[in-house]
Amino acid sequence: MMNAPFWAGCAFTLLGLYMLRFSVLNFRKALASEGWPTVRGELLEVTLWGRRNVKGEAKEVERLRLKYQYEVDGRSHSGTAVSYFTLVYPETVEFAEAHPEGSEVQVHYDPANPADSVLIPGPRRDKRHSDLILASLGVLVGLVLAVLGWLEILG
Repeated sequence: MMNAPFWAGCAFTLLGLYMLRFSVLNFRKALASEGWPTVRGELLEVTLWGRRNVKGEAKEVERLRLKYQYEVDGRSHSGTAVSYFTLVYPETVEFAEAHPEGSEVQVHYDPANPADSVLIPGPRRDKRHSDLILASLGVLVGLVLAVLGWLEILG
């Protein structure tokens, strides 16, 4: 009979595989975006959200939500993707201060699908493979738990 660590390991492995698939697809898209053409766009909305303690005061700065519009071949498009990696504080504040609502931005768009766009192309420069590594570790931990549960070393 299978025990709780076995089932937890199976669940963790499945979650890790899902995250790994998402990370690989996102990384490929990030790499591709480095070669995409650009057009001028306009920021329609720039919102900071998610509380964080900044110098003893709770502020909405943790995450960034935005919307921009741009035109490709006479067709209007809108986008919400800042990058193919997650911006976190203080990057969020730096971006919002440098790009207020109504400002012009360079929009990188997929020439095969101009509705797919991003403002900061490419993967994260300083932690290029971090999402892939974390997802792979999740799969590994899940497999170890499942095997240890299967062998009844755990549980």
